[in-house]
Amino acid sequence: MLDIANLSLGIVILLLRVTVVFLLYFFLWQVLRVIGQDLRAGPAPSPAQINPYGQLVVMSAGQTGLPIGKIFPLSPTTIIGRNPDNDVALNDNFLSGAHAQLQLQDDEWILEDMHSTNGTFINGFEVRTPTSINDGDIIRVGRVELKLVL
Repeated sequence: MLDIANLSLGIVILLLRVTVVFLLYFFLWQVLRVIGQDLRAGPAPSPAQINPYGQLVVMSAGQTGLPIGKIFPLSPTTIIGRNPDNDVALNDNFLSGAHAQLQLQDDEWILEDMHSTNGTFINGFEVRTPTSINDGDIIRVGRVELKLVL
């Protein structure tokens, strides 16, 4: 004879198992959906990206130990060199204390070598006089390469 109590208890347990599996898959789907949205949104803007003057991004760190992609915010006059008081202080033996200066003049960035021993370069060319520099140009001081991002 068929026992209705055991049959209905078996159905209830089966429904609870199916519900738990459904909730688990629903949770995993929600997690993957949120991760996908975050990846499509890209990185959040850092305070340096909001800087109205722009920034210098480390492209090659030489032996300074700086991470590639480190951002240095620019000010209207930015000094690059080995001195810790500089706006962009880099620990490189090939740099002078005050190696180069970036200055904003009439909406144009001017790079000037400050009589350094090893020179300053823009896109591989040595800077001998104050030189205009554009967005995306690569500045090399010592063994460090910095990209100008405006």
